[in-house]
Amino acid sequence: MIVAVTGASGYVGRFIIAELQQQGVEIRAWQRAGTEPVGFSGPIHWLNGDLRSPEAMRELVSGADAVVHAAFEHQPGRYRGGEGSDLAAFLAANLTGTLNLLEAARLAEVKKFIFLSSRAVFGQDNVVPGVQEEVDEERQACPDSHYGAYKAAVEAFLSSWSAQGMTCCSLRTTGVYGLTVPVERTKWLALIQAVLQGEECAPRGGTEVHGRDVAQAVWLLLTEPSAVGIYHCSDLYLTSRDLVQMVHQLRGIQGPLPPEPAQRPSNIMDYRKLRGLGWQPGGLPLLESTMEQLVEIVMRNNKNYGCQ
Repeated sequence: MIVAVTGASGYVGRFIIAELQQQGVEIRAWQRAGTEPVGFSGPIHWLNGDLRSPEAMRELVSGADAVVHAAFEHQPGRYRGGEGSDLAAFLAANLTGTLNLLEAARLAEVKKFIFLSSRAVFGQDNVVPGVQEEVDEERQACPDSHYGAYKAAVEAFLSSWSAQGMTCCSLRTTGVYGLTVPVERTKWLALIQAVLQGEECAPRGGTEVHGRDVAQAVWLLLTEPSAVGIYHCSDLYLTSRDLVQMVHQLRGIQGPLPPEPAQRPSNIMDYRKLRGLGWQPGGLPLLESTMEQLVEIVMRNNKNYGCQ
């Protein structure tokens, strides 16, 4: 199997590449201009290109069996609000670029197209008043950000491309965590450092899933013939209080705990559809082992904590 991947060096993309390499598939991916890809364990056929180059798209998908589209151009460190002050350029790169990639894949007779979407297709207020149920794939998208609107728009086009014979899946992920390369990009390192320094953390809450589990979901959608349409990918609801308590337990220390958030987010997703295909997230054991790794990394890089 030949799989073309966009966003291979991104946070989620690296987990996807690791899974595909473990499965022994041939990987083709774009290399960002001026960068040297590092931290990959196996061979990758690197090509120059991005979402602004139709020629690079044709080269990427030619002869591929599937495409995994994880690329997303945005302001550094921002997803919501990632358009910055130039919405037109944001849409040209991401929305128009994605549609051009879809058409290139169709013309190349690619069998399956996997799009990394987001829970942001559901705005924070996209709930039935007085009802606290989790949202499933049948709930109508109602984004309250340009990021969410872009994802929802691509999902609509995925349906129309599926009607033309190419099997398309949208994997809506929640927040993604897990150790990455370079390690400085790893989620929660700053929070852990703040906790070890005795600083207070703001009350926050949201759903999370490990990047490894996202990658395994991608592989499942690639290889399951019946997989088509939208799938939710989520695991645990976590608050900053939960994470702070875990750090305290791992280091045997005490400190201030942030209060629980005033309310749970309204866009928590039901993921029974993906489970129905055999997907099993890592849950609390994977979270605990990851947090132990991250605390060790922070302690190793900061030798002057009074809590050692």
